[in-house]
Amino acid sequence: MKLTHTLLTLAIASAAAYAPNAFAQSTELTIVGKILPGACNVALSEGGVADFGDIRSNSLEEDTSTMIGSKDLTMTVTCDSAVRFAMQGVDNTGDTSFVTNRYGLGRTADDEKIGSATIGLKAVTVDDASGFATTSYNQGETWSDSVVPGPAPIPRDGMIGFATTQGVTTGPDAVKSLQGTLEVKAYIAPTAGMTITGEVPIRGSATINVMYL
Repeated sequence: MKLTHTLLTLAIASAAAYAPNAFAQSTELTIVGKILPGACNVALSEGGVADFGDIRSNSLEEDTSTMIGSKDLTMTVTCDSAVRFAMQGVDNTGDTSFVTNRYGLGRTADDEKIGSATIGLKAVTVDDASGFATTSYNQGETWSDSVVPGPAPIPRDGMIGFATTQGVTTGPDAVKSLQGTLEVKAYIAPTAGMTITGEVPIRGSATINVMYL
């Protein structure tokens, strides 16, 4: 009798395991990630502020943009060990740029776009050797030919990195340190489209993200 009970129990368990409706739904979990060789720190001189000072409205063009100057900041990226990385810009001002694909300078009190700015890297060295700029606009699947930056724009819709060899399309090399000059050029929109009855503060803001590859 005891043996029969055991066999019956096994038979029920087996039937349940193969019943088509026993488990109506299931899902699969995939666990992914990357172990990176080291972290990187990014630093900008002048506290990361490109100060263009006071601008007189009578020095600005009415019907075309006016470039109010260029400011250079020293940018350094220092990693614990050699790492492949690229940089991407984020415009923190939202939709305020007067020119597409540039960075915005904020809006006037009457919600008018003040202007735009370009941000680029030049005179780049990687591990004390010349750095050649290479860009990708498809999440790093393909890269442009590496060239001497003069300056190389930091894109908002792509990534820029640096190789140690000119003319390659293999993307950025793994480097431990990078140094270059961050050039910021600012342009004020035509004043005919702005209300300037008092002081108009320029409020440009951008974040440069270092992305590990």
